[in-house]
Amino acid sequence: MDLFVIEAPMKARTLENLLARLGFSAKVQATKGHFFQMPKSLETVGIDVQMREFARVGDAGIIQRLRAEAQIADNVIIATDADAEGDVIAWDVAEVIRDIHPNPLRVRLRALDDVSVKEAINAAVPVSKADAVAGRTRAIIDRMIGAGFSRPDLSVGRVGTALLGLLDKAKPSVFKMQLVAPSKDGGRPWMAEAPCTAPFDESVGRRLVALQFPMLAIGSQRTICPPPGHTGDCMVRAVDQLDMSPLEASDAMQNLYEVGRLSYPRAGSRGMSTASAARVAELLRKAGYNTDPTKIASKAPEGVHDSPHPIGKVDLNSPPAQLGHAEGVRALIARDLVKSGQTYIEETAVAAGLIPFLTSHGFSPAVAQAVASLNWRRESGPRYPGQNSWPKSELQERRADAVILEMAVEANLGRPSTWGKHIERFMSRNLIDDRMRLTAKGRAWLARSPAELLDPRVSAAIEMACERPRPDAFTDPSREPWEINAERIVKALPPGLRQPLERMVAHEPARPKVDPVEALGLRNSTLAEIEARDASPAYVPQEN
Repeated sequence: MDLFVIEAPMKARTLENLLARLGFSAKVQATKGHFFQMPKSLETVGIDVQMREFARVGDAGIIQRLRAEAQIADNVIIATDADAEGDVIAWDVAEVIRDIHPNPLRVRLRALDDVSVKEAINAAVPVSKADAVAGRTRAIIDRMIGAGFSRPDLSVGRVGTALLGLLDKAKPSVFKMQLVAPSKDGGRPWMAEAPCTAPFDESVGRRLVALQFPMLAIGSQRTICPPPGHTGDCMVRAVDQLDMSPLEASDAMQNLYEVGRLSYPRAGSRGMSTASAARVAELLRKAGYNTDPTKIASKAPEGVHDSPHPIGKVDLNSPPAQLGHAEGVRALIARDLVKSGQTYIEETAVAAGLIPFLTSHGFSPAVAQAVASLNWRRESGPRYPGQNSWPKSELQERRADAVILEMAVEANLGRPSTWGKHIERFMSRNLIDDRMRLTAKGRAWLARSPAELLDPRVSAAIEMACERPRPDAFTDPSREPWEINAERIVKALPPGLRQPLERMVAHEPARPKVDPVEALGLRNSTLAEIEARDASPAYVPQEN
């Protein structure tokens, strides 16, 4: 029997049943997420001068269970999530069973359906320490930043502080204008969208949506196939249309994945493999929409996962809001995928004539120029679910967390696996009011936070550096590659960040590497118990 190791207990039964259908004799064991942890408190950073996480300890119960199951398994296949966090857990699993199974395999599941699982198993590769470098490096850097700059009344973090700086600089709005103008050819009207940010505001927006705009003429046209959305796109749509928080949207997508109803939900790709596109096209055909799989954008070569897509029957005709959160999210994703497999003609309008029109109605030249510069467009082509062919001008009020999520995605703050938690944490701190203006607390935190961390470009640059270790990070046998990578990143930070972080760990002497199995006294303990049991005399009933 083989042992499959995953993260989420909820996914175990789904995968176990699926493996049985595919003919595998397998046991599925869950790690329940990260089973090696640093202390929750930041009072002690737990990182030494050479960037070693000496306070990182494993859960003895989970480790014992993994080793016990590995002892009786023919092969060990690690199928933790195929993202940076899953790669960290995969290497931790490999480390704690390496004396039992020195060469476990790594399987990256794109979805929990028969075809996807079979494909993933056929593409299994050895577990790689290099894959864990990004996640381990990020954990070191983020903990150092949190411990180094936070105070009892001030929380500083690489992503959260960058969000605060981004909101202060961008001055976003919960209001969004949808403006509509008739077409001179009598066809579908032209539409333009814009948030109510400078030179617009809520008052200007309300005046603009009340106008009867003059007719506009066609300026240009092109053929388009809208690409599938990545996780952030799907989450923004769910928050906007289903009145969910980003964390609720993220959790709904994760739960759907774990029960085999959605492909991997933490994808940064806006594209699909050929095989996945074909399966999606067939699913949509059964739902009543013809979709050409060859028109669905291919994922980038470096992309591991396909864009999120539903698995199994999906309802495309009912309003998604009536289907509940989980099925509503699936329906929204599927509706967008219909367009991704079809060709549309996108036309843009000549809108320069709006400038004199708007100034004659009392709008400032800046507002008039901004409205004329918007992307006035319309589409023609095959039908798709939820289509609104004749929209009207309106002022839409969005959830603040939807706006912040959208900004985080565009600024490369965080990752698909962390967007929901970051936005939820930010919103819980009462740093902005219901119109997205900084509160007194928000302004105080802004004034006391490191200026460098308020710049989202610094956070994005750190993220990129975590994911791109240099080759020399793997050359020192006395150190781990993530330690070397973290040290390089800290040294490259601006002085205002680098110097406090270096001082924080300077007093912690370098620690030697610690074998987690030996540290817990588990080396071959399970094997010894089995051997002792097998060597003991068998029980023989005595005759009377």
